[in-house]
Amino acid sequence: MTTMPMVSRKGKLHRFLDLLNSVMAGIAATMMIFMMLAISCSVIMRYLFNRPVAWIVEISSYLMLYITFLGTAWLLRREGHVEIDLFTSQLSPRQRAVLRSVTSVGGAAVGFVLAWKGVLITIDYFRRGVMAMDILNTPQYLLMAIIPVGGFLLMIEFILRIFRLNPPFSKGG
Repeated sequence: MTTMPMVSRKGKLHRFLDLLNSVMAGIAATMMIFMMLAISCSVIMRYLFNRPVAWIVEISSYLMLYITFLGTAWLLRREGHVEIDLFTSQLSPRQRAVLRSVTSVGGAAVGFVLAWKGVLITIDYFRRGVMAMDILNTPQYLLMAIIPVGGFLLMIEFILRIFRLNPPFSKGG
């Protein structure tokens, strides 16, 4: 009776993270479509009308940063990141799980550093009013703000991946 609430909370946590990561990936996909259309429009404007749209390159570079950090945790949950299997294909399933667990610890550490340092830098840029030196004169903290969000979600996904790869460890037996 006491384990049921924990199981249901774990299920709710996983569902919440799935929903959050899916929403973020959907936003990233929408940004990618916008970026594709904007760049196409810029090319048409440049070559057909000799009137390039200067801000599109700048916005596209910002969107690439956001797309990366919005989609990385979603991609990890689906095991979609690049994996070089020349070495891992020679391992047993248990050895692969152990190796993935070890790399997941490293990935969680990287996610933690991205979140921690990202928060510090974003707050610093906000307090100092740092602006990007570009056409749109964008506040730099708006560009940096996605890094701690994406880093935190990536860290959580790597931690959950360790438990998914080691079910006996995650069930306490």
